[in-house]
Amino acid sequence: MVISLDLFLYILPEGIPRNSLVILAGKGGSGKSAIVANIAKNIVENGEPVVYVGLDDDPVTIVEQLDSFGLKVEEAASSRLLMLVDGFSYLIKGRRERAHPAVVEEVDPRNPDNVASAVLRVLESTGLKGRGLVIIDSLNEAMISLDPTRFIEFVKFLRANVSKALRVPVIATLHTSTEGFEEYLYTIEHLVDGLIETQNLEEGLSSQLPMQVRQVIIRKIKGVSHRHGWVLYTIDKTGVKPVILKVEK
Repeated sequence: MVISLDLFLYILPEGIPRNSLVILAGKGGSGKSAIVANIAKNIVENGEPVVYVGLDDDPVTIVEQLDSFGLKVEEAASSRLLMLVDGFSYLIKGRRERAHPAVVEEVDPRNPDNVASAVLRVLESTGLKGRGLVIIDSLNEAMISLDPTRFIEFVKFLRANVSKALRVPVIATLHTSTEGFEEYLYTIEHLVDGLIETQNLEEGLSSQLPMQVRQVIIRKIKGVSHRHGWVLYTIDKTGVKPVILKVEK
């Protein structure tokens, strides 16, 4: 699957294999949710469905972010190109109706098996095989709910039953703001097909640039070539773009 965003054409020109589970990791504020929102927009606009599993935020906020990057959410939802699995609204007391028409499943992620089952139900009901994308934002909810052994089994289940069996790639974000979450990342790094890390720049360097710039690196990706080393990038309303700095002699 080719992700035709400028940044990804630069760092992953061959795209990601359709049988991949890829982790997008980084500390809070490093751009992960904005990146996956842009990926979702790009895949939908290329005519493939996206199942967006929102565990960190409510569907309305997710929709607003997608809309801010130019995705026609209502049109995508009505044509079943955007399907939200809502793993946030269970927290809202007294709520009786779904938060947005794009929501096709609601789950309580305190039992992560509910999340995996919901994803499989959506994929099976829409007949997705060998096309489309699943985005999970983020895996931290499952980390909090499970001990390390069960969390590993959860990731292995998703990879086996979604990425491998159905050839639907999964991109899952992972917040590494604490040492504990970083340790979880190390426990699953060898199990996944790809690991992409994003970081904020050091304050001294970022203050010298005329735009907000972050950096990204492909730690591993199976089956395709990729650019090595850290790459600077920026996000605006038109997409995610690499930033090339010219050094004056």
